[in-house]
Amino acid sequence: MDLAKPTRLMVALAGCALAVLLNTGSATGQPSTTPSTPISTPPPGSSGTGDEVVQTQWGPLGPADRDFLNRVKQAGLWEKPAGEKGKAKRPDQPKIQEACKHLIEGHTLLDNVVNRAGVLLGHTLPTEASDEQKGWLAEMDAANGDEFDAVFANRLRAAHGKVYAYAAQIRAGTKNELVRILSTQAMITVFDHMKVLEDTGRVDFAGLESPAPLAPPPPADNSTAAQGDQEQGDQSTNPTDGVIPTVPEGTRFTRTAEQGVFGENNGVFFGAIAVLALALVGMRFISRSKKSRRKSRSF
Repeated sequence: MDLAKPTRLMVALAGCALAVLLNTGSATGQPSTTPSTPISTPPPGSSGTGDEVVQTQWGPLGPADRDFLNRVKQAGLWEKPAGEKGKAKRPDQPKIQEACKHLIEGHTLLDNVVNRAGVLLGHTLPTEASDEQKGWLAEMDAANGDEFDAVFANRLRAAHGKVYAYAAQIRAGTKNELVRILSTQAMITVFDHMKVLEDTGRVDFAGLESPAPLAPPPPADNSTAAQGDQEQGDQSTNPTDGVIPTVPEGTRFTRTAEQGVFGENNGVFFGAIAVLALALVGMRFISRSKKSRRKSRSF
C-alpha cells in the first residue's frame, strides 16, 4: 500500500477545511460597507432661505449653516486669485511663494468639500467674491514690491482670523453632519494659512482685532448653586463615577471589546487551529507507520 497517497489526501483535506473556516470567519467578521441610508441628491435651491430650518438626511440645515457654506465658497473665490497674484508678482520671495502655494492648494481642497456639500444639501453656492473681497484684490493689483507683501499678508491674515473664529463657532453648534465635516476641514486649512502668512514676517499684529473675553455666566439661585457645588464635590472625588464610555455600534472597537480579540470569529479561529493540529498529528502518525513497515520488510 502506498502511504504517500493518504498523506497527501490528509494534507489536502486539512488545507481545504482550514481555508473554509478562515474564509467564513473573515466574511462574518467584516462590517457591511453598504450605507444603511441611500444618499440622495435634493434639487438645487431646496436648502431653505432666511431663518428657515430645513430637514435633510444629514441633519437640520439652518441660516448659520447656509451662511457658512457661502463664506467658505467665497473665501476660495478671492484667496486663490490672491495666491496666484503673489506667485506672479513676487517670484524672488520664498516665504511669499510658500504662502501662495498653501493658499492655492488649501482652497482647492476646501472648494471640493464645499461644492460636494452644496450638491448634497441642495444649496446653491455663490459664484463670485464679495465686493469687499474684490476691493482687496484690487489693492494687490495696484501694489508692487514690499508694498504688495504688506497688503497681501495683512489682508489675508485678518480675513483668516475672522473665518477661523466663525468656523469654530459653527463647528461647536451645528446639527448638520456635512457642515461639521466642512467646518472641521476649514479650521485645519485656515490655521495652516494663518501660520504661513505669519511666517512671511509681514503681518502687523497690532492692526488685528483684539479678542474679547467671554460674557460671564448668569448668576444662579442658591438652590441651584448648592446642587452644583454638591455635584462638583462628587465629581472631584471620582470624576469617572457613573460614566460609561461608549463607542459607535458596529465599529471594530465595539467588536473587540464585546467579542474578544478576533471579534465574532473566536470560535472559527480556534476551530481552524484545531484542524491544522489534527492534520499535523495524522501526518506524523502515518510517517512513523511507514518507517516501521520499511524496517519490518528489511528483516
